[in-house]
Amino acid sequence: MPHALDNLHCGRPIFVLSTGTSLRGFDFRRLDGHVTIGVNRIVEYYHPSIMFFVDVTARVTHARALRQYNGMVIAGPGAAPHRTGATVFEINPGNLRRPRKPTLLDEALRIWSSEPQVVGKTFNERLYGLGAGCQALHAAILLGGSPIFLLGYDFYEDRGSHFDDVDVTRNSQNLYPYALQCLDQLAREAWLPAIYNCNPTSNLKCFPFMSFEAALDTSCSKQLDTTSDTMSALRVFPDSRGVAKSMRRTSFATCQGMPDDGRCN
Repeated sequence: MPHALDNLHCGRPIFVLSTGTSLRGFDFRRLDGHVTIGVNRIVEYYHPSIMFFVDVTARVTHARALRQYNGMVIAGPGAAPHRTGATVFEINPGNLRRPRKPTLLDEALRIWSSEPQVVGKTFNERLYGLGAGCQALHAAILLGGSPIFLLGYDFYEDRGSHFDDVDVTRNSQNLYPYALQCLDQLAREAWLPAIYNCNPTSNLKCFPFMSFEAALDTSCSKQLDTTSDTMSALRVFPDSRGVAKSMRRTSFATCQGMPDDGRCN
């Protein structure tokens, strides 16, 4: 039986927001009206459509922000928050032990190397990869996202590791090699949708680059095409014309960056 999340956003563009320094100064409000997945600390600055966690400490670290968040949470074993207004899905198909502390790197690598390296095609299977970035992308794929745009997938330091902190001593140009390897392997799957990296200086090279502006245009165009198709279908029902016009105005306003009271449908 399919999982409730499988293809939930089938054919819709999805923006996946990681936490790299390339997002310093980014106006997250520009993503309003688009389907978005945020990783970890994103919830402190923006309420995306979906929050994604594998860090079991995140529900404590971001407890206040999560209490005010009412979207959807997808989480790994033991990482699901309890005190939140969100709809929560814990992805743990093997009913694995729920850790209370973050798994140390050596132990995570040992577990990873002992498991089959299979990219599942349903949420009824485990999410693929080491780290939240790879697993969040896999989740976007399983949700049916097409195309998928990656923001903040840097894999380097620029006076710090994250967009919301500054540490002039941290300037490593080669971070998280194991996570990069997992993403490289994921990219080899033949059945994936189009995936674009919106950071031209990212160390993640397995997906082609697309500027954020072009990604927004692509997403808006696809939403408007979907609305146009719906309007064409509704034309056979004369009483539905008013509804169709209303749908078109909502979609157009959203893609122009105007205020919108909900997600594009």
